[in-house]
Amino acid sequence: MSSHTTLLHLASLLRQRYARRPDFNLFTTLRGASDEVRLHSRFIAAMLDPQAHDLGHAPLQELLSHCGISDFSLEGVRVECERWNIDILVTNTRRQALFIENKINAGDQPEQLVRYHQQLQTSGYQEIHACYLSLDGGDPSANSLGDLRERSYASYTALGYYADMVPWLNNLLGRAALDPPLRESLAQYCQLILQLTGHDMNNDHLTALTETLLQGDNLQSAHDIRLAYDEALVNLHARLWRHLKTRIEQQHPAMAEQLHADSWKNTALDGYCRDYAERRRDSKYFGLYYRIPGYGEEACIGIEIEDAIYWGVYCCKDSDPKSYHAICKQLDEHGHAGSRNVYWPSYRYGQQPMTFRTPNADMLAVLSDPERFDALIATMADESAQLWNICRPL
Repeated sequence: MSSHTTLLHLASLLRQRYARRPDFNLFTTLRGASDEVRLHSRFIAAMLDPQAHDLGHAPLQELLSHCGISDFSLEGVRVECERWNIDILVTNTRRQALFIENKINAGDQPEQLVRYHQQLQTSGYQEIHACYLSLDGGDPSANSLGDLRERSYASYTALGYYADMVPWLNNLLGRAALDPPLRESLAQYCQLILQLTGHDMNNDHLTALTETLLQGDNLQSAHDIRLAYDEALVNLHARLWRHLKTRIEQQHPAMAEQLHADSWKNTALDGYCRDYAERRRDSKYFGLYYRIPGYGEEACIGIEIEDAIYWGVYCCKDSDPKSYHAICKQLDEHGHAGSRNVYWPSYRYGQQPMTFRTPNADMLAVLSDPERFDALIATMADESAQLWNICRPL
């Protein structure tokens, strides 16, 4: 055996020994793991609200510290979700405001943070702090952020779920030691974040694997394997798109005939997937698009990747309001459940967030199992075709 093969074999044995099925988690039972509004924003807002638990202002004070805000008054603190479409809004009687834009998978809307800041200014708030919370802690698009960094009486910060929220939650866990219901809720939510961010390996497993890497030339082999791992993700990504297009061509030929010119071309697909993995500029928003006959030229079924893959009906409300409202009516009449925004009358993510940058163990298990991979492709293709048939005018 080569050193690479031996190391992979050892890693496999350690996984068999230490890995275990995820514990029961009330959050994922009741809501999807990536549900930004109804799960993550509501839970975080509840923890920031001093009236919602017995921890008082401590959770809010600690988050303010993470944001670098030192002079935020705790007098008359009010915490709200979805006010003026802001995910989480914290205000006080001194007319100070902290708004949190929470991003799990969804993308930025044009001038989104700037618009929220302007709304709060118009409403009389004199000191406004913006926080952009995402899985990886990256900044929003330049268009969404605008000039918030330069504005007076304001601040801006970006926080990451793993880098910032996990330490925040662990601190709260210590404070909730004598409150079993709250302690268990925090523990389960923290575990959910670890799963979402691909950091859910238990300590015994991590320690054993670390010690293995430090033996002999295993660390050098691990370096080689890491490079190959990144290449394997690019290949898997491209494979998913090709299998998906083939499934639609074979099982849904009428929809396949409506393939939009904005869809990826076969000769360019590998480059798209590599650019996405390397986070190059303009590497998001590519996919497969199928026109829906009877509407404007832009109305289509889309399967697209931003931070993760989602699929649904694309039609911009601002540029084609007639088609947008007609499609929404069709969807509502059929009782179709899905998220909606001004660009997508309906869209949804998979049960597991399909990101090819930082995939978690569950996603890797699906992608590496031929039967589960085929089932995933079938779900995406067949649900997209169902939407296409629902939306077509009678």
